[in-house]
Amino acid sequence: MCSGDGPVVLLFVEKLERHLYIVGVKLPTELARHYSSILDLPNFDRGLDIYVRVHVSRVFNEEGDVVKEVNENLVVKLKMELITHVLDLTEMHLRYGIPIGYFLEVLLISLIVKSGSKQYEMLVYPDEFKHLISPFLPQKVSNLVESYARVIRERMDYEVVVLLSTVGLQDISADLWEGLVRYYSNDYEGSIKFFRKVIEGLRNIVKEADVIEEGRKERLHRYLSGAYDLISSFGEHAGTRGSLPEARLSRDIALSASRYLAEYLKLKQGSQKQAPSTM
Repeated sequence: MCSGDGPVVLLFVEKLERHLYIVGVKLPTELARHYSSILDLPNFDRGLDIYVRVHVSRVFNEEGDVVKEVNENLVVKLKMELITHVLDLTEMHLRYGIPIGYFLEVLLISLIVKSGSKQYEMLVYPDEFKHLISPFLPQKVSNLVESYARVIRERMDYEVVVLLSTVGLQDISADLWEGLVRYYSNDYEGSIKFFRKVIEGLRNIVKEADVIEEGRKERLHRYLSGAYDLISSFGEHAGTRGSLPEARLSRDIALSASRYLAEYLKLKQGSQKQAPSTM
């Protein structure tokens, strides 16, 4: 796992293409090479289901103009087309009508392997940020993506997003992800709404789950209730405006509370796995 001090993500841009049975984008060969233990063909032949957690941000036309900002979080199936790894984006292609031949900007966070009832999720390139720019992209696209990469390298931290997901809090994970994306896109009002949803979700988990000792549990619930009340006072719905200072505070509260609770859940799940059988 990464330290949380920096981003954990792979940014790349690929052309949307029609493959044998699906519409999607190719997985970068560098990633396939570095994670060959998971992505080798025999794993697909053995029937393992492999998915990727991604954020699709922008769509560029063939001239390099931004024609749509999708900003959508997805878990999509990774398929083998002959010897090529392809992210299956058929549903997105049909839903948005994105033309074949246009370019998609993709943030790839993790690989997910499902085998029977078990699921494993692994961050890609922990403790570092990578972005891959093809020399065949329109120059306008390359320039825009390079600028976006600088922002991500300096700011984004998706480790907590993945941590929430791995302990079974997928809905909260998705809300945190959406809040971070909006925050770093300067949509401060929009980010606050999702950070508030994160706090609401965490508060419900603390109330229902037997994870933290009782005295601390009550205090944590009060803290999250107070945080929810505070964040609810930011933004248009409360008759006020939520600008950068409010969004930054909301982000910091959501990240720290999410990490704290997710780490406790992970410890509990680990201890349950290691508990000796009473049979």
